Amino acid sequence: MWFRMIRGIGRKGWLLSGLIVTAIMLQSCLKNDEDVYDGFKYLEKDIETIKNYLDANNIDAEMDSAFGIFIKTHKNGDGYKTLSGIDVVAHYQGFTLDGEEFVSTFDANPVNFTLGDINTYVTTMTNAVSIGISFMHQGDSATIYVPSPYGFQDKSYQNVPPNSILVYNLKFEEIEKLDEEIVKIDQYIADNNMSADIDPEFGTRYAIHRAGNNITPEVDNLISTHYYGELLDGTPFDNSYDNNVPLDFKFGGGNLIIGFELGVSKLHENDSATIFIPSIYGYKDQPQGELIPANSVLVFGLEILKITK
Repeated sequence: MWFRMIRGIGRKGWLLSGLIVTAIMLQSCLKNDEDVYDGFKYLEKDIETIKNYLDANNIDAEMDSAFGIFIKTHKNGDGYKTLSGIDVVAHYQGFTLDGEEFVSTFDANPVNFTLGDINTYVTTMTNAVSIGISFMHQGDSATIYVPSPYGFQDKSYQNVPPNSILVYNLKFEEIEKLDEEIVKIDQYIADNNMSADIDPEFGTRYAIHRAGNNITPEVDNLISTHYYGELLDGTPFDNSYDNNVPLDFKFGGGNLIIGFELGVSKLHENDSATIFIPSIYGYKDQPQGELIPANSVLVFGLEILKITK
């Protein structure tokens, strides 16, 4: 039954909302009933300060228009990008804008955390690290320049004064489990003599068996689809054909597992396809009853019946 696919995690771009909600916390971060932290008051001023700093030091960094952080990439990796709600491994080193270091993991082990989930953060990471990693690929090294609302806000930390602009050196080591599960998926595809395309951004695989028309899904479109789901070993766990009741959902609504919407994003109306979902874009380490064990790669056969704009 399709309800097993429901899970509230956002996706980059239209699925980045989960990260935005976590990271922005600019409008109303309550300290008590009368005192409200207003990050927007500092954001514009900090952006201007960072621009002046970069110009004065001849640093070529690109500003992200969604958040107002500045990114300077030093090394391009050859891995994939990832999304809010996904477990990643990274190194980070934090400074104030005047060069005072307040943390570094580079002389120890990298940090494992869930992107966009502040509950998994250590104190020194702040929301800025999640935002920075969300724009990077596995293997990338970069420096980000961060307005104070994404840092410690109006609180002090060690030698960091309140409302401080922060600078982080980041190294995005890996997306947990992704590489090893892609190997399993590719072996399945080869063993079954299939030909599959690769999503160059996130690394998911999808095989189109029948091409439909040119209508593609957009944010908030209503998608109607028939599907069946099984594990890599062929164990079935879900099927909309049994009762002939299609799954209807709002595209980009964040109500389904990430991998299902990632797969649908590559398809067109009337396409028939198979999509392969690594466990990190599925149910991760959470078993779903007796049918879906923890850390299961999922295989869905799909028919996109209708896309309503």
